[in-house]
Amino acid sequence: MTLPFANSNVRRYGCFVCGKEYIDFETFRTHIIESHELGREYVLCPLPRCAAPVRDVNLHFKAKHTNDLMPKHNSPNRAIVWKDQRGSTKGKQKKSKFREGHFVSMKNNGKEFYYRSSYECEVLEYLEQIPEILAYDVEPFKEGIPYLYKGEKHHYFPDLSIKYADGKIEIWEIKPRSQTALPLNEAKWAAANTYCQIRGWGFIVITEIGIGKLKLIAKKNKLN
Repeated sequence: MTLPFANSNVRRYGCFVCGKEYIDFETFRTHIIESHELGREYVLCPLPRCAAPVRDVNLHFKAKHTNDLMPKHNSPNRAIVWKDQRGSTKGKQKKSKFREGHFVSMKNNGKEFYYRSSYECEVLEYLEQIPEILAYDVEPFKEGIPYLYKGEKHHYFPDLSIKYADGKIEIWEIKPRSQTALPLNEAKWAAANTYCQIRGWGFIVITEIGIGKLKLIAKKNKLN
């Protein structure tokens, strides 16, 4: 049996997030949309006849839609945490467009948490410095919060659960302001709000503004 990729002349579509390859564009497109996170790992071309998942809308337009004007849209122009491994003009590797790594939490008895962006890392650093926050957990929902989007059922996994010294519990999602108006995120957060209200918890989306406030609180506590 001949494998479909055995012929080097067959056009391949490689997923820029996980590397899987496809010979059919629609299968490739469906894979990215169903397997990866909009805004974090890919964005959609705002041209209705295209709507392809891409890493950077501006670069996509320069390459594929040179004669088209980019339509007005509320979505971000670029995925926020994709790695650019292309070499620079000097042959050196460019730095990643985001931070990722492991954070050791003293508040959680030395537990190690994985973060996927500089925003997430900053928040973890500030949580350690705020006395009112007793403990926290990263991606605490193993099963996820069910929600509907375009008539289909999905599961949403918020970034953090926060436990305060007074017993209060909050669920946090960390997102850039540019992504707060995405319909997919609005569907996730509406379900999360309902889920949390039933349990007496709070649900908060932390953007750059919220991170700035956490920084001020942490700085004030450090000075005291």
